[in-house]
Amino acid sequence: MKIRSLLAVSLMLSATHALAVTEIIQLNYRMADELLPMAQSVIGDDGRIHAHGNQLIVNAPAAQLRELRELLEQLDTPPRRLLISIDSGEARTGERRGYAVDGSVDVGNVEIEAGRGPIHGENRIRILNRSTDRRGDALQQIQATEGYPALIQTGQSVPLHSTHIAPYGRLHRETYYRDVTHGVYIIARISGDIVHITLSSNNDRVDRSHPGVIDVQRLDTQVSGHLGEWIELGNARKSRQSDQQGLLRQRSESTQEELSMRLKVEALD
Repeated sequence: MKIRSLLAVSLMLSATHALAVTEIIQLNYRMADELLPMAQSVIGDDGRIHAHGNQLIVNAPAAQLRELRELLEQLDTPPRRLLISIDSGEARTGERRGYAVDGSVDVGNVEIEAGRGPIHGENRIRILNRSTDRRGDALQQIQATEGYPALIQTGQSVPLHSTHIAPYGRLHRETYYRDVTHGVYIIARISGDIVHITLSSNNDRVDRSHPGVIDVQRLDTQVSGHLGEWIELGNARKSRQSDQQGLLRQRSESTQEELSMRLKVEALD
C-alpha cells in the first residue's frame, strides 16, 4: 500500500514539473530587478524566476505565467515625470553669560591685575548676558524621472590651513581647499498613489567656533508615502557647552542646533 502511495505522489510531482514552461519575458520600460519582487510573489514556490537586464527568465506552470503577464502589463509602463520638493530647516539658539573684573586683587604677597578702567585707572566690573535665536528654511525643487537618480547639491570650496615642522625645525604652513556641500541624492518609484523613496543626504558646514573644523552630517534612508504629501525624513540635534573660569572672570557659553528635512513627490503626467 505504501509503495502505491509513493508511486502516486511521484507521478503527481512529475506531472506538475511537466506542466512547467520556461519563457523569457522582455520588458519595454522597466528594469527586471525593479519588478522581480512582485513577479516572485506571483510565481511563488511553483516555479523559478531570474532577472537579467530588461528580461525576466521564468520557469513556471502556464497558469502562473498568464497571471504574471497580466501583472506586467500594469507595471511595465513608461516612467513618470516627477517634481521633487525638499524642505530643510535650521534653528540655532545660543546663550553667553559671564562677568569680568577690571582691577587687581592681592593674594598674599602677589598682586593679580586684570586690566584697569579707562578713566583714572578705577576698577570696573563687566557683566555679560547675551542670547541669540536664528531660524532659516530652504526649499529646493528638481524635476526627475521615476526610477532614475536625481541630485541637488550646493556648496563652495573653502580654504583650510595646516602647519607642520619642516626639516631643520622650520615651520611650514600650507593652504588647501575643501568642498563644503549640502546635497540630496534621491531615487523615487511609484506604485499606485504610493511613492517609494531611497535617499542619501549630506550637510557639511564650517564650524564658526573652531576655525579649520568642518561639521559633517549624513542621512541615508528608505521611506514611503503618498504622492503629493510631505514626508518627514528626520532631524538632527547638536548641543555644545563651554566654561572658562579665572580669579577675576568667568564665562559660560552654550549653543544648540537643530536641523530638519522633509520631502514631497508630485507626478507631472
